[in-house]
Amino acid sequence: MEPNLFSLKQPDATASTGAEAEVKPATSSPPSIRTAVGKLATMLGSDSGLSTGDLAQLRRISPEKPYTPALWRLLLSLGLDQSPPWMKQDIWERRWASVMMAMAHTQGLHNYDTRLGEALATAGWSELRFVKLLNSRGEMLEIQLRQLARYLAGKAQAANWAEAAELLFSQEGKRADKIRLQVSRDYYTTLYKQQKNS
Repeated sequence: MEPNLFSLKQPDATASTGAEAEVKPATSSPPSIRTAVGKLATMLGSDSGLSTGDLAQLRRISPEKPYTPALWRLLLSLGLDQSPPWMKQDIWERRWASVMMAMAHTQGLHNYDTRLGEALATAGWSELRFVKLLNSRGEMLEIQLRQLARYLAGKAQAANWAEAAELLFSQEGKRADKIRLQVSRDYYTTLYKQQKNS
């Protein structure tokens, strides 16, 4: 069973910026990243009942304008309206806004079995852009995620968006390093196989 990452206090993730170091009283834990992304993918599906206006709102989310009525409705529907103790509420909401924006662009292309690094290499995402993605933090990472989503959508390339969400929610510390290492491993393994078979 996957551990609920949101229910854990993550001191490593706040070591450099302190952005998430807000102590809150204990409340019910939000669902795990993997669970929330899966439910979000279903809600964004073609038969979800979301209006074209809602999808358009989500796709227009940006670091300058992260909040929309569609975002609030989804946060409440998914049980993501309250942040866990280790993250400030506004940071929590902004990061989910970025995830929802990206997944609205790649509607119908979430697949747990296609790792993010593999998807990027398969789609032809350049090494230069890949390194920039993994080195980005904060608002720059949100911008990179938008570019990544549009690129994968243009290629109709499925990817595991839970891994992309984890890049956003774990930006510093040991867990962040582990996530980025796995994405890198998958990316370069796929590139190697492509070059070997060419």
